[in-house]
This record gives sequence, structure tokens and C-alpha cells, in this order.
Amino acid sequence: MTGPRASGSDATLPRGRVTFTVFHSMDDQMLIAWARFRHPFVVRSAEASPRPARSMSRAVSTRTSHRPTPGRPEEGSPGLWRLFATNNRELGRSFHLYSSVEAARMHVERLQGDEARLEIDIVPGPLTSSRGWMITHEGSPVMTSSRWYASSSTGSEAAVGALAAFVRALISPVVDHGPSSGAGRPRILGASADA
Repeated sequence: MTGPRASGSDATLPRGRVTFTVFHSMDDQMLIAWARFRHPFVVRSAEASPRPARSMSRAVSTRTSHRPTPGRPEEGSPGLWRLFATNNRELGRSFHLYSSVEAARMHVERLQGDEARLEIDIVPGPLTSSRGWMITHEGSPVMTSSRWYASSSTGSEAAVGALAAFVRALISPVVDHGPSSGAGRPRILGASADA
């Protein structure tokens, strides 16, 4: 499924933003919540892919590649990116955990520049009636919804809006270096199925 494409030339429309979050520890509660929420998308991706899934324990060095790192990074602080609407509502988040902010930023820029190859896939959630979505690039997942929806139609509508927002989003120069304990943070990465 593909959605309508946003016109990158319309500078009068408000634009969302992509932000970056880094983690001081692989035990960070926010990172654990992201991984838990992401699990059904990983399962769906493995079922849909004819090629073997990449190892989740092997990191890709950003010195030799700008590909996302799907597992424990060997250097730098692990991080991910998130897409926000102009009203600060989270629309989506990266499927991958990156080995550095620079690797994440370069991947976002590459995806925004290749919007014709971004497609939407509706994903069954952890509850029978829940649905989410993921955006794929050339068949590989790159972004997921940030919550579960009550139906396929609401999930589809949200996915179309998120994709349109993503290709026009401004990339934030600021990086969130929140506390490793996650204390005091709003609950944003572990959204429940009925959120």
C-alpha cells in the first residue's frame, strides 16, 4: 500500500520534525519499551521477507556504512529517531536502533530523498483487533507507528499522514540525551494497544 505523496515544494504548509534520542545504556527503560513495542513489527517483517533476517547482535560500523544498525552498537551511543507533528504528537519512530546520531541522520535524509520507494504495510497488533503500520524502503522496514490503532482503517489513515509528514519533516539539530534511568520522562515509547 502506498499513500499520497506530499509536495516538497509547498513551503506554506506547517512541517513536522524528526528528532533523535540517544541512550546511555542498553538497559535504559525507554529503550527497552521501544524494543518491546517494536517486536510485532520485527515478526511481521521476518514473515514477509523472503531473505533471511539480519542478525540482531551484529552492529554495522558507521565508518564503513550508513546503513542502520539493528542491534547492539559497537561504538558511540545507541539511538533512534522519532517523527513528531507540528503539535508535538508522535507520529512514528525508527524501526532500527542506530550506532550513532550521525548514522540515523544520514539514513533519514536518504529516505526523505527517496520517497517514491517508501511504502505502507499494515501490521496486526498484540491484541486481536489492534493494528499498527510500518513504512518500508525497498521492502525493508524503516519506520513504525508509535501506537496501536483500533482498526485497519484508522491505522491506514494514520500511516498515510505520517508518511506525508515524514518526507517533508525538518530534521532537528538537537539530540535528546535524557537520563539513563528514564525518571521524569513522559511515557511515550511503550504505548499500550488501546492508546
